[in-house]
Amino acid sequence: MKYFLKIFLLFFIVSCASNPENSKANKYLSAKNNKPLEKIIDKNISKSVDLFPIPSTSQEAPNKIYDLPAPKQFFSSDNKNELRLHRLGEIRWIYLSSEPSKSWPMLQEYIINDKNYDLGDADPSSGEITTKEFERNSVKNKFLFKIERGLQRESTEIFISHLVLKDNNWLKSTDDPEFVKTFSTNLLEGISKMGTVSGTSLIALNLNSKNKTEVFKDINGFSKIRLMVSFPRAWTATQRSLKIANLNVTDFDRDLGTFFVNMKTSDGFFSNSNLNIKILVEKINENESIISVAMDEMDLELIDEIISQINQVLT
Repeated sequence: MKYFLKIFLLFFIVSCASNPENSKANKYLSAKNNKPLEKIIDKNISKSVDLFPIPSTSQEAPNKIYDLPAPKQFFSSDNKNELRLHRLGEIRWIYLSSEPSKSWPMLQEYIINDKNYDLGDADPSSGEITTKEFERNSVKNKFLFKIERGLQRESTEIFISHLVLKDNNWLKSTDDPEFVKTFSTNLLEGISKMGTVSGTSLIALNLNSKNKTEVFKDINGFSKIRLMVSFPRAWTATQRSLKIANLNVTDFDRDLGTFFVNMKTSDGFFSNSNLNIKILVEKINENESIISVAMDEMDLELIDEIISQINQVLT
């Protein structure tokens, strides 16, 4: 009898232990809601402070807050080893397809290794580097280099100025163009022989952030390009960009700041049409210009596409 009693007790204990409802973790399953919340917290629930309030859904939020602006267009130079010498009137500059912080040590290294010149002052905050004074034609001379970010990302423009000392003032000289031309050509060849530089100058990193171009929309929603350069520079850059983008320029008027472009578009499977488009370059002030598009039928999407093509190859 005792043997059967022990078996019964063991079976009862095991069954109780194996029942999930008897587990302490599941005691909440058998709990009963006998008291209202006001009595449990012993206060008026309407006066309690809600530390994590849920916004009311009775008033709809305006849809405008969910309209995210399109990201700005940025383009890098397609040719990572591109190196060119430009001239616009008396202005000469070298274009490099690398960031200013990488071009800065390259220019310094060239001057240091050049047997004819010595490195003078270097100010990374302004992007200016000078050579030390040297004698030429019985006059003190030096070169001033201004390093700026190009019209595209990952590009640099090194502007070259020849200065002479007159009446204790350093003035820009235009009397010896062949000398400046030879120097600029030698500088271009010297930098090209350095190859690709992987290092960067930490003190010149601020030069990378100074944008010269910006794609924006006017109050009517039309895309335009703002260039922080003079009108002659903006005109030349636009002319070159239209050629690279294979936009057919049929005529132009520099005085009016207008390029006339003919573009073929597809109206259907079997038909094409020609659009006459005006690319406008407008002077805003001495160092600011705007590029815009004018069409007979104002098509926002097509204007966006044309502006994007110009901005992509703008140099």
